[in-house]
Amino acid sequence: MSMLFQLRVMTAVLRQARMATGISVLLAGAALALLCLSMPPVVVAVPALVSLLAGAVQAYYAARVSFDAALLEALQASHPDAAPGVIDDVLQKLGLREATTATRGWQPRWQGMRRLLRWQLLALGAQALCLLGALVVKTLP
Repeated sequence: MSMLFQLRVMTAVLRQARMATGISVLLAGAALALLCLSMPPVVVAVPALVSLLAGAVQAYYAARVSFDAALLEALQASHPDAAPGVIDDVLQKLGLREATTATRGWQPRWQGMRRLLRWQLLALGAQALCLLGALVVKTLP
């Protein structure tokens, strides 16, 4: 399998995270509406606030995943058969990576990118569960 194809596949996988980001924004809006429109009791407000916090965590990971996808797209456009060291060199020159850090190969990079994506999706799941919990408690008599 060619390196260009691997780069394209990993970029496509990372770009799927945009859907999670959109869902997270909707959930955050619902949590804010719940908090602002109804003046809920503490047992409802706390999970809604935790949902907003999980949304912020999701946004952090979304930014990291999006940055990795943009790096892969830039690499495809300029050096489609380049070694992973090209990314490290550019990041070091821009001050985004320490010069003393060892260069990683593609497999550890793919693992790291997938790990960031998993954390993003876990944060989205926590956000949804907390909001759902707040809504369930709100509807209880």
